[in-house]
Amino acid sequence: MKTKLSTLLLAVLVLVSCQKQALNLPAEGENNLNLNTLLTLSQGENIIVTQDFISNPSEIDSVSSAEIAVALTDKKYKIQLNVTPETPNFFNINIWVKGVPYAIPCQKSDKVDYVFSFNPQGKTYKRVQIAGQMNDWAPNLSPDFVLNEEGLYTATLYLSPGTYLYQMALDGDWNHDPNNPDKVDNGYGKFNSILQVPGNADKFPVLTTEKIAGSTFTVSVQNDAKSIFAYWQNYLLPENFVKFENGKITVTIPQEAGKVDRSFVRIWATNDWGVSNDILVPLAKGKVLTKSAQINRHDRHAQIMYFMLVDRFKNGNTDNDRPLNSPEVHPKVDYFGGDLAGLQQVIDEGYFKKLGVNTLWISPLNQNPEGAYGYYAPKNTKFSPYHGYWPISFSKVDHRFGSNQELKDLVSHAHNNDINILLDYVAHHVHELNPLFQNHPEYFTSLYLPDGSLNTQRWNDQRLTTWFDTFIPTIDFANPTMIEMMTDSAIYWINEFKIDGFRHDACKHVDLPFWRTLTKKIKENNEGRNLYQIGETYGSPELINSYLNTGMLDGQFDFNVFEDANTSFAGVGQPDLQRVNNVLQSSLKTYGSHNLMGYVSGNHDKPRFMALASGDLKFGEDSKEAGWNREIGITDSIAYDKLALMQTFILTVPGVPVIYYGDEIGLTGANDPDCRRMMKFDGWNAREQKLFDKTAKLANLRNSNPVLIYGDFISLKVEKDSWIYARKYFDKTAIVIFNNSDQAKELEMELPANLQGSFKATFGSQFTLEGGKLKIKLEPYSSEVLL
Repeated sequence: MKTKLSTLLLAVLVLVSCQKQALNLPAEGENNLNLNTLLTLSQGENIIVTQDFISNPSEIDSVSSAEIAVALTDKKYKIQLNVTPETPNFFNINIWVKGVPYAIPCQKSDKVDYVFSFNPQGKTYKRVQIAGQMNDWAPNLSPDFVLNEEGLYTATLYLSPGTYLYQMALDGDWNHDPNNPDKVDNGYGKFNSILQVPGNADKFPVLTTEKIAGSTFTVSVQNDAKSIFAYWQNYLLPENFVKFENGKITVTIPQEAGKVDRSFVRIWATNDWGVSNDILVPLAKGKVLTKSAQINRHDRHAQIMYFMLVDRFKNGNTDNDRPLNSPEVHPKVDYFGGDLAGLQQVIDEGYFKKLGVNTLWISPLNQNPEGAYGYYAPKNTKFSPYHGYWPISFSKVDHRFGSNQELKDLVSHAHNNDINILLDYVAHHVHELNPLFQNHPEYFTSLYLPDGSLNTQRWNDQRLTTWFDTFIPTIDFANPTMIEMMTDSAIYWINEFKIDGFRHDACKHVDLPFWRTLTKKIKENNEGRNLYQIGETYGSPELINSYLNTGMLDGQFDFNVFEDANTSFAGVGQPDLQRVNNVLQSSLKTYGSHNLMGYVSGNHDKPRFMALASGDLKFGEDSKEAGWNREIGITDSIAYDKLALMQTFILTVPGVPVIYYGDEIGLTGANDPDCRRMMKFDGWNAREQKLFDKTAKLANLRNSNPVLIYGDFISLKVEKDSWIYARKYFDKTAIVIFNNSDQAKELEMELPANLQGSFKATFGSQFTLEGGKLKIKLEPYSSEVLL
């Protein structure tokens, strides 16, 4: 009897220990489907738009915060608050809807006054300015430099710690800073200098996932932490769910998490110096996700994206070939014949499955004009609209690519192969033959500015009104009618073709109300859930980040990381992996340690990686001109090894990897249009096949190991030509090692205790791990992933 009672008591204790605590809040609902983004707020007055976080702001009861005074204004559509130096580094705002508190995590901006000095080297200038990522390449947005008594020109810039590309504007002449040896090729015959603004990130708390124990999990904390903020979906977890002692955070998963297929716990820690990295823990039916089989194509962090220009990918139906064959158009910028039929063939043949890709970004498909436009004087040529970026229709697929029915079929085939389809959507402009412009020119911005000057390619000082060319009118989104019309057009493509989201062209040239309206309509159209949207913006991290939150875009392409990674791995200019690490760390701080930014191998507006890495395109030359004037080949086959390093990088860091078509086999080319050659699927040489195999192995490695998707990023040891970093996800660790030099290297380091374990070399490199000391030998220009 005693034994039976003991057994019964033990069973009861086990049952009690397994039971989860309840938040007693709704598990589902439209305000809890999309994770509320961490907001970075500057000192002074700030406005938060409630529509970004609450589907129906009129239902808001009130707003509150334990750390800062907040006020609901403008008929409940705005929250007003004043951030001061005394405001905590991190704070929470609750929006109360029908008695339920939906939380918005917020952090105070870490901007500081940074005094920049320029040595004129004995010269005198009337006006000295700086143009770069710190002011979105608009020198008028930063103060002019003043000549001091020491003969230096100085200006005080208000910047966050991090890495910035810039040029000096000296009496209107832009060029790199001759005093700064750190520079990268800008692809147009000049260089961009690199500014590193120091900070105190080494004193911030550092969080790493540690252990799973039933309905709880533990996170370790390095450096001092004064406050912990843990969230399940959009609820701030109360103290009884979060225990912090002895450098460990223990989180109890709420009972409500078991009611939804996928949800997330997010954690931040803060101290007097700043805010930690964020922890993201995915849950499957209330349990920590640990197996790749639990991941599906709807998991945004698990996307591996592939971008192709449809016309340059595969010709599957020669019946729709319509090249202009005009003496006015150089063959390089005429139609090549790629179409939807060809793309569907590639999907059905399993090419993307073998490569490990699960998301396709397809270039614009709208009907474009029949003729040739634009002009490139050095080659006396106009351009066909093969790229798709000159729409004359908002609803019809261009007949040179296929038909509306063919697009429906392609999307269906992609979904049957567990592949997402993202459509490149052009909201900013139309072609002059578009009936909307023909009938309503008042819906567009003026081609001329008030001073009579032409408003074309004024990318920065007129970024919301500039025309890209004289035949490409810019839509005036200051007119609410156009916001409604163009967002309805985007919704049409979702409903008609069942696409999974958008890549948005020229985001920074379209103001925020458009993105808010579009995302609101997408949610309303999709039972409250947003679709993945990624944008294109060249500019400062601050400008890029201004388009990212729950009510607008999920991510943008991180060209700032690309610029440094591209030149460093290609081995041009002054390659420096320390610089790549710095800019990556800056991005992770700005966009989040588990962001949904796009990390690209290449781009259709940039010279191909292979052209630089092989030396066929010279560092600093005008890469566009080079592509027109000579054949860019591959004279140094080591370039394939260097591109494999770039692929290793984008496929092992946080974010969404984006493979530009052909980069998996090493297509080459100078800048546009030479970087847009026809894809090839057969006749690969041994080098091309080897690169494809390594890229595919890396992609499939990521797909099959959650540590490479959700793992915390830890930079361990970085030098100019070598780098060791880790991804850690509870008891799983991946170690990624690069040798970016022309000599074999034996790298070694003491691994922290929490990263030690049993590893295998994915690519067969020789290594030892004894007593916590890792030693590994890597061949020139090679990488390894230990798992």
